[in-house]
Amino acid sequence: MAPGSYNAAAIILLSDGRRTTGVDTLEAAKMAADRGVRIHVVGLGSVGDSGAMPEGMPIYLQLDEPTLREVARMTGGEYHHAGTAEALRGVYENLGSRVQVQTRETEVSALLALLSATLALAAGVLSLVWFRRIV
Repeated sequence: MAPGSYNAAAIILLSDGRRTTGVDTLEAAKMAADRGVRIHVVGLGSVGDSGAMPEGMPIYLQLDEPTLREVARMTGGEYHHAGTAEALRGVYENLGSRVQVQTRETEVSALLALLSATLALAAGVLSLVWFRRIV
């Protein structure tokens, strides 16, 4: 399948791009692309900065933009940087106008009735075969 060709599936990934465990980021993106899933990436963090807590413990805020951009490119998605809460709100408004969730109700009671009738008929036939008589 072509990347991004499966219109019923999309992933919105919020990340700083740093992988700490699990499957390699680009390998996971390739698996999604092979299945036609589009990944829209929202980069959280700042470019080139890292901070520290008052106790001196490091907080890693550095954004791995090249990796995140590559994930979006590989899957036919888009990359957005959201360094602030206001920027994140703008990204959600932008994506929300194009990525929509559709809910459909499907009636399944007829299928369940057919299944139960088939099981009842099978039980009757098996009873005839087992006992070799009709009541």
